[in-house]
Amino acid sequence: MIDPVSGKEYPEELIKRAAKMNNIGYDALIEHIKKGRVVLLEDGRILKRGYTTGTCATAASKAAALLLAGKEVKKVEVTTPIGVKAEMNVASLDKASCAACVRVDSGDYKDDTFNGMLICAKARRFPVFSIRAGKGIGIIKRPGLGKVGAPDIYPHILKNIEANVKEVLSGGVEIEIFVPEGEKIAKNTVLPAVGIEGGIPIFGATGFIEPYTRNGYKHVIDFLVRDIKDVIGVSTGAASKRFATEKLNFPAEKIIVAGNFVCYAIEKSKAKRKVIFTMPAKICDMLDIDAHNHFNFEFSSVSELVERLKKIDYERLKTFFGTLAERLARKTDADVYVFDGSGEILGSFSRTVKDEK
Repeated sequence: MIDPVSGKEYPEELIKRAAKMNNIGYDALIEHIKKGRVVLLEDGRILKRGYTTGTCATAASKAAALLLAGKEVKKVEVTTPIGVKAEMNVASLDKASCAACVRVDSGDYKDDTFNGMLICAKARRFPVFSIRAGKGIGIIKRPGLGKVGAPDIYPHILKNIEANVKEVLSGGVEIEIFVPEGEKIAKNTVLPAVGIEGGIPIFGATGFIEPYTRNGYKHVIDFLVRDIKDVIGVSTGAASKRFATEKLNFPAEKIIVAGNFVCYAIEKSKAKRKVIFTMPAKICDMLDIDAHNHFNFEFSSVSELVERLKKIDYERLKTFFGTLAERLARKTDADVYVFDGSGEILGSFSRTVKDEK
């Protein structure tokens, strides 16, 4: 049985043990796995995945479109960016204004600030299909995060919303996405400090929130790396995993997403060849490097640094991240690739190739 979100294969024995331990029927557990809703740990424990703000916004948008089409809405099924179906309850609706809200369910990820928050959408007839951001959606204020002044709704989420809405409503329609408590909640996060103001981002690469706490995630990594013996890729996130498959043709089933536990995953892996895929800010974090100490101009984030150097000193940019890639490679005994936000390789170092010379 393959987990459709992570690509991990669960042995039959593990599924049976998990069903018994958690007092759940075998067939019911299989259905939860197929829907991407659960993660099985090696010891038989089950953790529940949540749904990202992007999936919740998509569900609210589809529910609003159904109201506009004159249909009753209590639950709504949407297709996530990875093609897995998700069924969500509609928390509240207003038939008169064709507005619907879905509540964020973070599953067993207990540290999610957005858990329980309402994400809403309104639908109205319009000459063309259009999506606009309303109250509580964060606005990008600094370079390197996207277009300055634009709402922080990830492009693939916009496409996902459009595809799901058009399943139930033909013709032109405008979808307005809003988060009633978005601005209030965002003030208590790091969003204003990194350059997102006035609300929260609508994002999520897979559509699912992984249910890992700082301690629990290590148990998951132990399980994920155990059966990969030849070559393993360890990525800091879904974006670097996607770039590895698209730009380097690295097999997706050989990549695990380790977040802040990349070095731990590399250490625990018994694979013959190990490869790290990371983004600029993440490699700085892994090496405990403050990029401000290496450049004599001001920038608010590593993302802004990358965008500025692309325009004024591209060679220096590649030299800097090439050096960091080599340092991380020698520290972990793994090959390292550093991607920017568009998937371009800013730096890389292969221990296999370099050490043979």
